[in-house]
Amino acid sequence: MALRRWLVRGFWWLDAVLGGDAEPGRSQIFAARHPVKTGVRVGAAMGALFAVLGVLSPGAWSWGEVGIPCAVIVFFGVFMTGVGFWERRRQRHYGFYEEARRTELGG
Repeated sequence: MALRRWLVRGFWWLDAVLGGDAEPGRSQIFAARHPVKTGVRVGAAMGALFAVLGVLSPGAWSWGEVGIPCAVIVFFGVFMTGVGFWERRRQRHYGFYEEARRTELGG
């Protein structure tokens, strides 16, 4: 258990040294407030990009060309949702998340 605590402290120390304790920007605040919405939007945008690239390629209407954008949507959506939840955890650790919530409520 001591090793785990030591690793966690080391991670947060390294994060602070690399600038992780700086006040978050607007996009980081949005990602922390709405991680699922962020994941859906990024997944849809990347899926649309891959769909357009698939349509422009020869043999565009095969099942492989439909499956790849769907897989990209799922992968990027899940990945960015995880990033949003991690950003929320990071902001809460440094005390920024509650401040952002009070600002959003007008208090």
